Amino acid sequence: MTPEQALEEEFFLGLRQLEGIDLARIERDCNGAFAARADALRNRISKLESQGLVQFEGGKLRLAPDRLTVSNEVFVELLG
Repeated sequence: MTPEQALEEEFFLGLRQLEGIDLARIERDCNGAFAARADALRNRISKLESQGLVQFEGGKLRLAPDRLTVSNEVFVELLG
């Protein structure tokens, strides 16, 4: 698995969990792949957050509870 694929897998699987993902851990563990896409990912996260699709809670990024049914669309937008 490439670093890029590992990063995408972290987001895809992590956001499917109700507790969400720890971006600081992902940045540390997938440093090269995250660094290469950091600005784009942060911009996409900000856009999704402003649309109410994702939220930060306790330092973790997660799907907004009322948006779980549109998770695939969020993944496409985030990793697109």
